[in-house]
Amino acid sequence: MHIAICDDNIADRKQSERLLSRESDKRIHTTGNLYVDSYGNVEALLKSPQRYDLFFIDMTDLPPHGMEVAIQLREMGVTAPIVLLVSSINYRNYVNVPDLVYFIDKPVKVKELSDFLDTMAARFAEKVPTIELRDETKAHYALPDQVIYAYPDSHIMRVKLADGTTVNQLGTINDLCRILAKFDNFVILNKKYIINLDHVMYIKKHTATMSDGTKLSIGLGERKSLTSMVLSRGSSRFLSEDLTDKNGDKHDDASDSLPEA
Repeated sequence: MHIAICDDNIADRKQSERLLSRESDKRIHTTGNLYVDSYGNVEALLKSPQRYDLFFIDMTDLPPHGMEVAIQLREMGVTAPIVLLVSSINYRNYVNVPDLVYFIDKPVKVKELSDFLDTMAARFAEKVPTIELRDETKAHYALPDQVIYAYPDSHIMRVKLADGTTVNQLGTINDLCRILAKFDNFVILNKKYIINLDHVMYIKKHTATMSDGTKLSIGLGERKSLTSMVLSRGSSRFLSEDLTDKNGDKHDDASDSLPEA
């Protein structure tokens, strides 16, 4: 687990480093090492915060203070849990606290920290990896089930998300295939699109209808294998007349999860 400390009190920051170092030694044969980076200013923390799985923050001297840093992280797309260490500013009094923000009082108690890290380690073990989509200016992060489909447009890929937005990914369809290869729900369709099988709603002779209503053309000979892959996902909503042969039998031929473009 990769952890960031951001604290403008040097003594407190060093104490947090010591406590986490001891916790790391205790966990080396169970949940694994804790890799800790320590920052005394917000600017350094915000350069590449997506690498971290957990944050410990207390900034009290100058703005942005701890809660404002937490809000900035969420606005940047960071979804990792954030612990606000409560000292001279009582962060519990803030309204509209972002999701997955926790509070621990200073001075930090060893058992409280250890119990909290146990909870985070269990959460981290179940964590679904996010997909990083990077355009010319910034990175966007999405869960696999948020991506509906993607298609090339000049030198970029347009990626349609379930919330209705479209984000850009630099590179070709092959580049995006390499990013998505770890997931089993993406396939190439008609050499033009990367689609999420879990967002295919209907398949007809020449088109696949996605969950946002978009109809994508199916290449010659692709219907049967696409239907088989969709049915193999096990969702009963696909068991419709569109997804069977005329004799009512389901298709049983399959292809690789992410065929080469």
